[in-house]
Amino acid sequence: MTWLRERILIEGIMPERALLRLKRANIDVYNVKKVQKNQILLSVNKKDSKKVFAIYPNVCYNISVYTPYVTKHVGYEGMAKYLETAKNRVGLLLGGLLFLGSTLFFNGFVFGVDFIGSDVYKREVYMALEEGGIAPFHPYTTGNEDWICSQILRLDRVEFCSIKKEGLRTKVEIRLSPFSTSTLQKGDMIVKHTGEIIALTVLRGSALKKIGDTVTAGESLVGGYFSTETGEQVRVEPIARARIACTYEEKIEAENKTQAFAIAYLNAELGAEDCVKQTIVESTEQETIFYVKIEYETIETVNF
Repeated sequence: MTWLRERILIEGIMPERALLRLKRANIDVYNVKKVQKNQILLSVNKKDSKKVFAIYPNVCYNISVYTPYVTKHVGYEGMAKYLETAKNRVGLLLGGLLFLGSTLFFNGFVFGVDFIGSDVYKREVYMALEEGGIAPFHPYTTGNEDWICSQILRLDRVEFCSIKKEGLRTKVEIRLSPFSTSTLQKGDMIVKHTGEIIALTVLRGSALKKIGDTVTAGESLVGGYFSTETGEQVRVEPIARARIACTYEEKIEAENKTQAFAIAYLNAELGAEDCVKQTIVESTEQETIFYVKIEYETIETVNF
């Protein structure tokens, strides 16, 4: 059958004589063609190709054997040529299918949130998204966009909100009204994270901590007042910004390390501006319990 034939190049002095020995060995040859003075190209059935190379070895792998003729495999004939090409491309095809499958699978997940317009209500938006079933490292839940927007539109000065998924990220567009109806936050600046203060800017109010101090979540960092020379305290709306180095450390129950990290990331209430410095996820003696440690820097502000 034509589709089972291999093309072989025989090289040597008077290569036509090589055909005689192949004939004596009962090897059928087809489509014989002299391509050069010392080379002929022919086809043999696939089952006979090993016999040809046994009679006339290829010096590339049998250099110690002398032979007046050298043979070389140069391809296939008929359908075998296409089958061989397809076989060589199976790996490429499987890789493409794997890439396509993984793309379709992960396309249903959310790996981050991008803000368009204003991000002054970043933490409130993250909370509304999570309540609506949209969170980083989780499948994107459709159908709750209108409800989430309704929660965001309740915030002061928000006059437009849009939520949509693009690729692996969620796009949140927020437009604020140019007419301010809000007032500055009164009272002390209360921090939301526990950690070490590495930067502190106070434009108004009284700093209750200094750089290098440790602050605990729920603790006052900047007092909503300033003291006069007579020691009298005058109440003001604080304006301040702090950068805090934090460490989240917990044992998480999860199916694997990736899920454990995702849960810890959400529990730490990290935002887009928070910078993760180091992460450690280790297995424990219990198969479904993982030790997770996340070192990160967070920025907290009040009326800033």
